[in-house]
Amino acid sequence: MTKIAIVSRSFWPESPAIGEALLLLSESLSQHAQPIVITQAAEDFSEKLQTAKRGQGVKFSILRSLTNSSSHMLLRITELLLFTVFVFLSLCWHRPDKVYVATNPPMFTPLAVRWYCKLFNKKYVYHLQDIHPEATQVVTGKSNWMTRLLQKVDVKTTLQAARIITLTEQMQTYITKRIGQAVPTTLLDNPSVQGAQSDTAAPERTQGFVYCGNAGRLQRIPLLLAAIERYLNEGGQLPFVFAGGGVYRSAVEQLARQFAQVSYLGVLPGDQAAELLRSYSFGLMPIDDEVTNYAFPSKSSSYVFSGCQLIAICGADTSVAQWVHYNQLGFVAEPEIDAVVQLFHKLEHEPFVEMNVASALFEKLTPRAHAQRLEEIIAEIG
Repeated sequence: MTKIAIVSRSFWPESPAIGEALLLLSESLSQHAQPIVITQAAEDFSEKLQTAKRGQGVKFSILRSLTNSSSHMLLRITELLLFTVFVFLSLCWHRPDKVYVATNPPMFTPLAVRWYCKLFNKKYVYHLQDIHPEATQVVTGKSNWMTRLLQKVDVKTTLQAARIITLTEQMQTYITKRIGQAVPTTLLDNPSVQGAQSDTAAPERTQGFVYCGNAGRLQRIPLLLAAIERYLNEGGQLPFVFAGGGVYRSAVEQLARQFAQVSYLGVLPGDQAAELLRSYSFGLMPIDDEVTNYAFPSKSSSYVFSGCQLIAICGADTSVAQWVHYNQLGFVAEPEIDAVVQLFHKLEHEPFVEMNVASALFEKLTPRAHAQRLEEIIAEIG
């Protein structure tokens, strides 16, 4: 029976979208193969599996989580390297015939998979949900010998994969340019949190804006906060609600203290975040234009499931803007304060119209559909 390893630090239950999809994938594979999940998890992971009656027929190779988001950066980097070593040793022990690996963590763990597959003549699927070190370079604004070395390492890992998975045509184009040749590539959207769209009636929406996700350097948070401040100072009345962490958390909290129309709720569990999105009419999705070559907003699918209109703040030529326009999911504002403020005022004085999203798009974004497509891709590599 074929052994198939699934390698990712994002897993159920901490990751309710991609983690749920990977658990569903492993459960489905157990019907005709021997799946091995290699991941990190808390000490009570086995107990949670047993309580939820999940993961039957699946082998788990677990490295206990040692840090969290508040841990020192050096400790977190050490843990990532430790996980890479753990992945390589686990693969050598279990000897899977095929390996699925995602960019969480990036570069080093896929490198360990590449070394294992080279050593034992096996095949792997490489899922580039983000392209590193380029995405990191956008944050730091620096390119040095280390980033160039890491890029060369990841280019080789990409070239030796039996199949590449990525998110958008823009990312696929960059991958081709990056490695200098076309490689077998499949496009696959990130899944949404299961349950973000409910069979029960949605609560009555508050006319206002919600931002749910990481308030980081790639999300144009300073521009967004400056636009909100100007809008409110000009007499704007719509509320703004933020949920999530990130380096600009304190700036969001400061704006919330300054204006009654701004609220900050901290980091919320996936189900509560989904309900929050369903409670407001507009979802804010700012993104740095350059980073759309290397990534796609991780919360985009959950925004769609919530039924709120998307407000993408990015250039019109980016994959994000094209995705919003093509699927008629909301509005796109150029990343300029004047354009964003003008859109806020416009939406305040227009009646909200519920999105009429195609059922096929909803289905494509479910964890189950994501898992089914991954299983097909793994089967295709022979």
